[in-house]
Amino acid sequence: MTEEVKHRIFEPFFTTKDIGEGTGLGLSIVFSIIEKHKGHIEVISKPDEGTEFIITLNVNP
Repeated sequence: MTEEVKHRIFEPFFTTKDIGEGTGLGLSIVFSIIEKHKGHIEVISKPDEGTEFIITLNVNP
């Protein structure tokens, strides 16, 4: 994904899909859940190569 998209992917209702193909809430909800558990999500992405999400959660909240 491009840097512009990468910077917006956790915004509610942001989507790169066509109209009617998605709500843009999935990653926003994921981010919220991770944040509530005092975790961290890292995004590593290169256009046309793929994207990796690394989620880190604290075992002793």
